[in-house]
Amino acid sequence: MREPEASWWRAQAELEQMAPAGPTTTVAMLHERDAGTDAAVARLAELAVADELLVVFGSASRARPDPQAMIAGLRNRLPRHDVVPVHVGHRGSGWRWQATLDRFLEAGRLPVVVTASAFLQEVTAEVSSYVRADRVLRVFGTTTHAELHQVWRRAEPSVN
Repeated sequence: MREPEASWWRAQAELEQMAPAGPTTTVAMLHERDAGTDAAVARLAELAVADELLVVFGSASRARPDPQAMIAGLRNRLPRHDVVPVHVGHRGSGWRWQATLDRFLEAGRLPVVVTASAFLQEVTAEVSSYVRADRVLRVFGTTTHAELHQVWRRAEPSVN
């Protein structure tokens, strides 16, 4: 392992130890291929119970991304949560999604931001910055399990 990666991982571990107890705003990003598993949906549901969660779903289908199976799975596992899709075409696609996201978050809903896989990282960065997320997680799912990898954590807790 090269030195920059080693120091980055050490810094992430230190941030994890310093993380405040209490509610955290988490953005979880995943590709369509990872979202179709029950294990990935179960991990997202666990996050939604513990944190204020926002999911960013990247679809390979440019025509019309379809996160319905994942949304239905979340609704089944989280009957008291209102899981709602928010379609974002690409980074910088305007204020409309921001206003919609604000309304959903203020109402206590669990938004699933849907975008094309090609824009997944850009949209995740823009959304997490907009909502002042405390952390961003990448979800990797297989048929038997799902892993969460921390992509980023805010050094200072956000004030929402």
